[in-house]
Amino acid sequence: MTVYVDLVFLTNLAVDGTVLLTTAKVRKLRPGRTRIALSAAAGAAYAAIMFLADIPYLYTFGAKVIVSAIMVWIAFGYGGPLRFIRLFGAFYLVNFATLGGVIGISFLLKQTGSPWGSVTVTEQGGLLLDWQMQLGLLAAAFALSVWLFRSASSSAQSRERLETLLADVTVTIGERSLRCRGLIDTGNRLYDPFTRIPVMVMEASIWSDWLPLGWASRLAAEPADRMVAELGGQTPADADFHDRLRLIPYRGVNGNTRMMLAVKPDAVSVVLGDRLPQTSRRVLIGLDGGRLSSDQTYRAIVHPDLVPAPGSDPAPSQPA
Repeated sequence: MTVYVDLVFLTNLAVDGTVLLTTAKVRKLRPGRTRIALSAAAGAAYAAIMFLADIPYLYTFGAKVIVSAIMVWIAFGYGGPLRFIRLFGAFYLVNFATLGGVIGISFLLKQTGSPWGSVTVTEQGGLLLDWQMQLGLLAAAFALSVWLFRSASSSAQSRERLETLLADVTVTIGERSLRCRGLIDTGNRLYDPFTRIPVMVMEASIWSDWLPLGWASRLAAEPADRMVAELGGQTPADADFHDRLRLIPYRGVNGNTRMMLAVKPDAVSVVLGDRLPQTSRRVLIGLDGGRLSSDQTYRAIVHPDLVPAPGSDPAPSQPA
C-alpha cells in the first residue's frame, strides 16, 4: 500500500484545524489564526512522522496525550490548570463526537448484507472493524459531523441562556389561580397609560375557562375593543370578571396603535431561579391570542418591574 505523506499532512492539517476551531466555538474563545494554524500543523506533523519514522513510543497512549496537550497549549495558551483541563476535555469531546459521526455516516451509507460482514474476530478474542471510505466522502461526512455537533452545541447553549430568563408565574383571582412559565423581557415597557400599572402578557388560551366562549381563539384575529362591545348583557363565568376587564392601547410592530384585552388579577407571584418570590398586586395581564413560544417553553412575557432583585427579600405586596 502506498501512503502519500504530504496528503496525510494536509488532511490532518484541515481536520485538526476544524476540530480546534470547533473547540474554540464550544468554549466561546477567539484564538488567533496563527495559533490555530501552528497547533494544527503540530498535529499534522505528528501524524506524518508516524509514517516516516519507526519509533514505537510515538504510538503509545501517553505520546498521543502529550501531543494533544501541546496542541491545546499552542492554540489556547495555558491560563491555569482548571482552564487547561476544561479546554483539553472539550478538545477530546469534539474529536470523539466528530469521529463517531463520520463512522456512523459511513456505515449508514454502506450497503452490506449483514452487519457482521465487516467484523473480524481475532485469535485473542478482539474485534476488528473493516472501515473503508473514499476521501471525498470522508471530507463530506466530517463536515456534516462538525456541523451537527456545532448546531447541537449552539442549541444547548441557547437553551441554557433561555433558562436563566424563565420564571414561574402564578396569577390569583379570588380562590382560583393560574400557573405557567414566563420569559423575563427587560425590553418590555408596556404600561397602562392612565394608571402607569405594568402589563404582563399571557397567552389567551390559558384563560379559556375564564373568558366568554370563543374569546381565546378570536383574540388572534379580531380587535379586542369590538369583542368587549359585544358583551352587552352577557356575563362571564365569574360574577365580578366583567369588572376586571381592561383595554390597553399599545403600538404594534407595524407602528399602528391597537387595543389589547387585559385582566386585573388580585395578585401575581413571580419566582426566578433560587430568588425569593415577589408578589405584586398592581399589575395587569394582557391577553395574546397567539403563541408566545412555538415550543411552549414559556406562555407569558413577564414585565421587568415584577421580577425579584438578586439576593433581595420578597417585595411587599403592592396595593391595587
